[in-house]
Amino acid sequence: MNTLHLSYAVEVERCGSITQAAENLYMAQPNLSKAIKELEESMGFPIFARTSRGVLPTARGREFLVYARAILAQEQKMRTLSRLHDDHVQRFSLILPPSGYIAASFSRFLETLDMEKPMEINVQETSARQAVAAVSDGLFQMAVLRVDAQDQHAMAEYLKSKSLSSQTLWEYDALVLMSQHHPLAKAGRITENDLLAYPTVTAGEGFAPSGEGGLQAGDRAQRLELLRCLPLARMWSSPEPVQTLRRYNLVQRACFGSPPRFTDLLVCPADYTLSALDQRFLATVRETCGQLAAVRYI
Repeated sequence: MNTLHLSYAVEVERCGSITQAAENLYMAQPNLSKAIKELEESMGFPIFARTSRGVLPTARGREFLVYARAILAQEQKMRTLSRLHDDHVQRFSLILPPSGYIAASFSRFLETLDMEKPMEINVQETSARQAVAAVSDGLFQMAVLRVDAQDQHAMAEYLKSKSLSSQTLWEYDALVLMSQHHPLAKAGRITENDLLAYPTVTAGEGFAPSGEGGLQAGDRAQRLELLRCLPLARMWSSPEPVQTLRRYNLVQRACFGSPPRFTDLLVCPADYTLSALDQRFLATVRETCGQLAAVRYI
């Protein structure tokens, strides 16, 4: 047994799927299955049970995974300690929600890196629940979480219970994203009642009816493509950079009334000190937010 196998088991638990875990780990699914089997054989008991709902930890497996996460967290702290005075490698680790302005900020941030120096860049897009687990388990140093603005205080308390700290990146009213050919694209003032006749695109696995007159798409790129192809669909979104709108032939409109209001939080371990690269990335994000906030949406 080694820590690599422990990280495999933690990722399988986080995803609830060996196939998805293998994809996240950039390895073949049979190889991951073999590694988990070897780990279970070395422990002498099954860590996971294969069910119709996916791969779930057994009772003893849940206890084992508590220790596995603790070991990985300690290993990460030791690695961080050994690198405190190492400026030779450019290291950056972030897990984030599907968001155009953050993706654009990350692209601009990459342009500031020294291409002649070694890099360790680890960035992944996932849900808030998985992001909290990844940072708590020491797999990532930072995460951006998107929460309903009214739930911000409760989320801060939850993160504190996980020994994680948070700071607000941006709080904003969601905009309506739609095709340039949508019937409301050039309408006057848009209200929530105007939107009821049109299907909503939401996050999900694959393209499937949501049961509420909506469509689900697995990742951000799929959702944007769905909006481009289906001119009657619409989606709640953070403000998107103009480059994204042009690429997918989309427009974004304000909704008058009570649109969803979101807060994007930067989350990291309570004892983590932001590096110079981390601070440079945050400065880039805040610059992007300032530019988008200055746009008047009708």
